[in-house]
Amino acid sequence: MKSTLVSLLQHAPAAAVVLGFGLEATCAESYQALILADNPVAYYRLEEVAGEYTAADSSATGAFPGTYIASADGLFPKLEQAGIEVNSVYFKSYVDESSALQSSYVEVPYAAELNTAGPFSGEAWVRTMSVATDGSYRSPVCNFGGWGGDYPGWFFYQSPEAGGNPSAWILVMKGGGIWIQSGQPVKKYEWEHLVTTFDGSTVRFYVNGALIGSAPVPSYTPNPANALTLGAGPAGAWRFDGNVDEVAIYDAVLTPEQIARHYEVGLANIRVPETAPEITQDPKATTQYAGRKVTFTVAADGTAPITYQWYRNGTPIAGATSDTLTFTCAYDDNQAGYKAVATNPLGQDTSAEVLLTVSTDLMVTASPASITRTVGSAAAFRVTAGGALPIEYQWYKNDTALPGETNAELFLPSVTMPDDASSYHAKVTNPWNSINSDAAFLTVMERETTLPPTRYSQWVIADNPVAYWRLSEENGDGPALDAVGSFNGTYDPTGAGNYTAGSFAFAVPGGVPGETDTAVAVTGGARVEIPWALELNPMGAFTAEAWLKPTSLAADSQDYRTAFSSEGGGPTGWLLYQQPNNTWAWVIYGDNWVSLFVTDPVTVIAADTWYHVVLRREGNTFSVFVNGKLTVARDWDSYVPNRDGAVNLGWRSLNDWKPYNGVIDDVAFYHYALTPEQIQNHYTVGVRIAASKSEGQVTLSWTFGVLQQADFVDGPFEDVLGATSPFSVPANTPAKFYRVNIQ
Repeated sequence: MKSTLVSLLQHAPAAAVVLGFGLEATCAESYQALILADNPVAYYRLEEVAGEYTAADSSATGAFPGTYIASADGLFPKLEQAGIEVNSVYFKSYVDESSALQSSYVEVPYAAELNTAGPFSGEAWVRTMSVATDGSYRSPVCNFGGWGGDYPGWFFYQSPEAGGNPSAWILVMKGGGIWIQSGQPVKKYEWEHLVTTFDGSTVRFYVNGALIGSAPVPSYTPNPANALTLGAGPAGAWRFDGNVDEVAIYDAVLTPEQIARHYEVGLANIRVPETAPEITQDPKATTQYAGRKVTFTVAADGTAPITYQWYRNGTPIAGATSDTLTFTCAYDDNQAGYKAVATNPLGQDTSAEVLLTVSTDLMVTASPASITRTVGSAAAFRVTAGGALPIEYQWYKNDTALPGETNAELFLPSVTMPDDASSYHAKVTNPWNSINSDAAFLTVMERETTLPPTRYSQWVIADNPVAYWRLSEENGDGPALDAVGSFNGTYDPTGAGNYTAGSFAFAVPGGVPGETDTAVAVTGGARVEIPWALELNPMGAFTAEAWLKPTSLAADSQDYRTAFSSEGGGPTGWLLYQQPNNTWAWVIYGDNWVSLFVTDPVTVIAADTWYHVVLRREGNTFSVFVNGKLTVARDWDSYVPNRDGAVNLGWRSLNDWKPYNGVIDDVAFYHYALTPEQIQNHYTVGVRIAASKSEGQVTLSWTFGVLQQADFVDGPFEDVLGATSPFSVPANTPAKFYRVNIQ
């Protein structure tokens, strides 16, 4: 024991450490006295012992006690846990064996004194026991009035660990549009200090004594009615898993010096008991389909460091040494038992052994949907299958197998009138089962309106977009016409939320150099809304491009403006931000709020300047091209296409954050990844004629326009009557000069 004492003291903070042997270092400054000296309005030390139900307010008035809300099974919260100076409380979120969600928290009845419009500060010590991997967010302290309206109040969030992004602390003041995120990952099993301050105009967020970020708040409404909650959000939502201690609310702004001192003294007063590991969360028995990933998670408390070893049927699994075990299960894993052993220098503890059940079932979870498309439009059908992998697909048209159509999505690049009333279905197969989807029907109609071609539109159309909105309408009485497909949009000036007086300006000068085709300007929440369509949201490669001219720059550090988007619930899909730092950022979603920001590090946006922006997915690489040049590319394997939201030009489906103010022109979506050369050509609006020689013939090819020839380089040029690309001439023909007329 003597050597252990020496080791602890050598690694303690400079002031002192409180030891877990019944002996206390007497030189440590009192954390409680320090906090009380700064006059909190409410102060929850959470020193209660088992059997007590009131969370005492230890401030000078003691006016705002809370109530412990226990989980339905009565197992949490756990009181009398090691914390700052003496105790803390362990709150836990979990699903029990009956699949019921269990949660525990403290609820402090609403009081106006705890919800001022500013100035105020909020402070807490938290110790995370696990992080979410399912896209859910967890709140250890919440003083929030709820979603909707002006989103009053504030709260601390712990983000999930997903999409390659680690869990991080976030301060949210939703009514002011504030999300300030820590750049450092959450530290599991370690105490961390969170503080927010608001002086009436600026909010600041501190983690472990250091300022993480600040933002001006153009408007703020305090929580008007909801309880202050510790260990969860309102009414037990956003459930935290970990210890909470020393929560304080102030009606003043703590200074950076005070915050640093609180952190320093609190760190010096952490009670560190010397204990062997104790399993606090056993892995859960799991059923999964063969070929899919399965995850087992264990949690243990005790003196750090704690190491883990997972076992399958009593045999150690090589390399499985973290608190989470993830692998792709095979049918041979059916009914295998999995457990983990947690070890530290003082001992070890073994989790319960749980069984993995591996299923070979197969099911169609969503059959393709019937659709109506116009002649020349793309059409797409998708089947969604679940169950054991691998899954194979075969599409049928009118019960005839379509050669090579073996993906979950059937894409028809251009439908014709003979396709009208055709039926389509997929046969879905895995090594154990086979099943047919329901049939879907394709209705084909003639196009009602055709736009006259322009030089630029011919160039775009030659690259086969799925949809192409030229936005050259003279007013908003009719649709925003899709020049190539079936996906007309609606001009919607009404906006939503704080943006209900938007407006359009039609027939304004467009962005394409040398073109007379016009564009549309949007402001104040006006947008072009295109109903969801599978063709606009493919599972594989795609490209989206637009000409954009912002008319103003960001007003503050939270002024994110959505130029255009294809975003749905989850969230899924993507959006393009005009960011507060005057850069473009393509935001990619994976069916939760963990997102990939593909931020352009090259372009600095200037007001009243045109930009040709192209967003391209090829494989798992997401690239942004600005003005014909690649500016950034990022790899991400968690993208999920928009499955239900509209395409919006000028805002986003969530009607959230800020709308775009500026001009939009020539927006096109493609069902494949444009090449860098194609993108460059769209920006430069160029035409190239290519020549190749083979077997005594010279073959000329071009994308559109009329082939012309001349005897001399400076003309005169005449049309080559009837010439279409590719066009061949004998190699021994007298010298001629060729060009393409695109007027």
